[in-house]
Amino acid sequence: MGKSLMGMAKFIILLTIIVSLTGCLLGNVKEGPMISEEMISRIKSGETTKKEIIEWFGPPQNYVSPGVFNQILREFDVSKEPPLYYSFANILSYQFTQGNVRGLFLILFNYVEADVRTDHLVVFIDDNDRVKYYGFTKGTAESR
Repeated sequence: MGKSLMGMAKFIILLTIIVSLTGCLLGNVKEGPMISEEMISRIKSGETTKKEIIEWFGPPQNYVSPGVFNQILREFDVSKEPPLYYSFANILSYQFTQGNVRGLFLILFNYVEADVRTDHLVVFIDDNDRVKYYGFTKGTAESR
């Protein structure tokens, strides 16, 4: 009877190790400020100012033009002024990302699925600090 208990104990230990090496993953990610479609409907080309865009949507995640100078400012933290005062900040970019991640981890098989969606707003500003044109892509409302 001692050998059968010893065999049973080894089996239970082996089963415990196998079960502990498996698992699952559930995750949710949200990045950036939500982009209000109500505020987007208020944007009028030639009328809406850069200041209004920044008041409505906050500081942009990206402001682009000319690329090299912009990169220097970002990398070396040269200036702490808000983007409203940069004369070259004529493209404002906003992005909201959300997603779900699911995964199953077994000893010989792993499965991970990520469903990530993005809303993106890009606003082009003219030399008079008014909206020249803009584009918006809504990706978060799509469902699979």
